[in-house]
Amino acid sequence: MVDLKETVRLDRWLVAVRVFKTRALAAKAIAGGKIKVNGESAKAHKLVRLEDDIRLKRNGQEHAYRVKKIQEKRVSAAEAAICFEHEIDPGMDEETKAMLQTVRQLAIKQITTKGRPTKKDRRVLDRFKESLS
Repeated sequence: MVDLKETVRLDRWLVAVRVFKTRALAAKAIAGGKIKVNGESAKAHKLVRLEDDIRLKRNGQEHAYRVKKIQEKRVSAAEAAICFEHEIDPGMDEETKAMLQTVRQLAIKQITTKGRPTKKDRRVLDRFKESLS
């Protein structure tokens, strides 16, 4: 028999630990087959237990979560971080992860600039794109 104090619905847990903003968004991702629990497709009512592996695909990346604490109500970001271990693209090698991190940093830098890129910025961007191919 499963102790209900040690389990929580998948959609509720995803919202409680701030993976999704609303339960509707979590349920939509689950229904779309984007989320697997312990390697199997899951439904929103799937019960999550300690040490379960949850994998989801979001924005072209795979995220892996290991449940460390059962949480049903939404908590602060600091408390939510205690509830799971998180890894982005777990099957990816270190070189590719480093390259993606560089791309993310460049994207953040570009977002903070105003207007069109200068001629110098454009040349730097072109050189970077050439180095990737």
